[in-house]
Amino acid sequence: MNSYAINHPRLIVLIVFLLTIISAFFLRNGLELDVSPLVFVGHDNQARTDFEMARKYFGPDEFLVAAVVCDDVFTTANIDRLRTLHRKIEKLPGIAEVLSLANVQYARSLDGTVEAKELLPANPTDPQALEIIRRSALGDRLFAGNLISKDSRTTSLNILLKDELSTEKRIELTGKIYDLVKDSGFNQSFFAGGPFNQMRATEAINKDLKIFLPLTILLIAALLWLCFRSVVAVILPLITIGIGLVWMLGLMGCFDAHFTVLALMLPTLMLAIGCSYMIHVINQIGIVAQIDEEAHDKKYVLTEGLKFISLPVIVSALTIITGFLSLAFTGIPAIRTTAVFAAFGAFFTMVLSLTFVPAVLMLLDRKHLEFKIGLGGKMVHLLESTGNWATSNQKLLYILTALIVIFSLFGIRRITIDIDYFNFFKPEAETSIGLREINRNLSGAVTFDVILEGDKNGAVTRPDLLKRISEFQDFAESSRHDNGQGIDLTLSVVDFIKHLNRAFHDNDQHHYAIPDDQSIIDELLSDEGPMKAFLTSDRRIARILIRSNLSESHAMGSVIQSIEKRAQELFPDCKVSVTGTFVLLNRTSDQIAGDQLKSVTIALITIYLMLSLLFQSLRVGLTALIPNLIPVLFFFGFMGWWGINLNLTTSLVASVVLGLAVDNSVQFIFRFRRVRNYSDTLRESIIKSMRLSGRPIIYANLALATAFAIFALSNFGPIGSFGLLSAVTILGCLIEDLVLLPARLTSAVFRAK
Repeated sequence: MNSYAINHPRLIVLIVFLLTIISAFFLRNGLELDVSPLVFVGHDNQARTDFEMARKYFGPDEFLVAAVVCDDVFTTANIDRLRTLHRKIEKLPGIAEVLSLANVQYARSLDGTVEAKELLPANPTDPQALEIIRRSALGDRLFAGNLISKDSRTTSLNILLKDELSTEKRIELTGKIYDLVKDSGFNQSFFAGGPFNQMRATEAINKDLKIFLPLTILLIAALLWLCFRSVVAVILPLITIGIGLVWMLGLMGCFDAHFTVLALMLPTLMLAIGCSYMIHVINQIGIVAQIDEEAHDKKYVLTEGLKFISLPVIVSALTIITGFLSLAFTGIPAIRTTAVFAAFGAFFTMVLSLTFVPAVLMLLDRKHLEFKIGLGGKMVHLLESTGNWATSNQKLLYILTALIVIFSLFGIRRITIDIDYFNFFKPEAETSIGLREINRNLSGAVTFDVILEGDKNGAVTRPDLLKRISEFQDFAESSRHDNGQGIDLTLSVVDFIKHLNRAFHDNDQHHYAIPDDQSIIDELLSDEGPMKAFLTSDRRIARILIRSNLSESHAMGSVIQSIEKRAQELFPDCKVSVTGTFVLLNRTSDQIAGDQLKSVTIALITIYLMLSLLFQSLRVGLTALIPNLIPVLFFFGFMGWWGINLNLTTSLVASVVLGLAVDNSVQFIFRFRRVRNYSDTLRESIIKSMRLSGRPIIYANLALATAFAIFALSNFGPIGSFGLLSAVTILGCLIEDLVLLPARLTSAVFRAK
């Protein structure tokens, strides 16, 4: 591969150019963003089947909550504002339904008949009439906490968007709603719900990309310049990495892969990984050009340089690809997709570094191969001293390593798993503020459903079953903790029946109950309109809507478990399913631990076997792996001791970092085995290896750590945590490889030449 690139450089450059044009063609319309929480939920399970069934009968479970705040909702001016806002939103194309105080029906008994009219009259001016409306709204669970706050200062519009809207149209429509609410004249406004989160997530992704890419390019360019002091050694790697990035993104476009929150990390990761390859390739070419007697011949320099470095780079790439592909076995679609395309990106960049780079260098003058590789200087002196110290203090290093392992193992036992989709946004973000305010003043913005499916038509509207639904709702709402966290509100067809039954009995509160007579129930249900969101037309399936102020999967999980258990007890004659977007996310958290163990195990075993085959020794393979395994183990221990949750992003760190960091061991051991052939002692071999490989290893790891650290600037909290934890773990692997690995290399297995 290398020799062909050196012998046919123009052809290689032409092929790369054509492939880049083809890749760019698949990007002509860009990549579709998908910021729905459902990208974190698998398709092949019963929970997803139940979820799709509920959507089929009752529509999407996620709606946009727009809460407006004023001094008093029940004034003429504010009612007019609310009604005007409601009508404007309702007229927008793509709106399925808007529910607010401006259009809710209230059943009243008047002159012996019951009529359902809008709660708010057309021109409310009489203070006494407004006070009656206030008491009616606050006294009915259909409205209180759902559409109006207890202090009458906050009211909400619950807006359902049409399910068939594309992501782009959904975001555009949400933006229009946002502008209408902000311009409506109310004192304050807050937003929550899936559509709003998706709009803000899309904006955050675009902002992050505008920061990540330029900053990563700038920092990598600076590192390359510091390492080689050559314009060619800066520009050529950046062009090469850019081409690899276009190929990877083009492949995503070819397969119609969506760009998710996790995919946001791909461009920066590819820049860092590509930089790591380039540093090792250019460094080896520079070594040959500087110290080889026949270095006057450009072709010879490139051939000899690549002859040595190609295999280490290929093996390093394979370990990186293995790290990513180990994540492809997860049941979480967003992680799986990101991991697979990251693996392709790493492969593309590796191929380009061993073909395109030498081809371009072959077309340049010989003088452009004079890279400053720093075989002397303070850094090299420090590396040599480190190697000396490590080989002289093996026992101390082994004791320290054992202490780190013990510390880590005890910490791992303390790790908790928790997914909070709302935690993707920082506490000061508008989404987080809106969620807190709506949770505080109204009912929780996190919704899920309990679906009851009977065996025949009319099964779920029998008096006895409706009374059990009422009992279930009482149980659910009583499960709130003393701190107010838990379930705020439940709604079902039972609430409508009670509401109407009271109206039929002259608004007597004693009749706010389920009638015992089936014929009365059938009469109360004759108008299906208001109840279609809670009952199918054949009355075989009922929905109980639950609104909670919990979003953390750990707390949510215990609530769901309690709800599910009680529902099974109360409804043995129905098929019971607890479902909803946040229930699915909660199920996802349950599989994270299993997926984490699976991915790390796959990565460890595969990388170990790969290294053992490469070095033709199980012990050497273990020697290469251990210095990188210890920091990963410490990472998990650190999470446990410091109370950092294992979530969607932190679960990626171990496999990704393990694949990346093994590159250090591969490069160092390859160099060591070569210099061992012409060195008198092990210590001399280690010092020479430090001198020749230590500097590029440091710069390659600085590139990786810097790229990961840049994620700390993300608008998404978990992405920032992933970046910082990965950066620290990468640096830990670097230290271990420069200290523990030299100590391990003095063992008996390496004594023979």
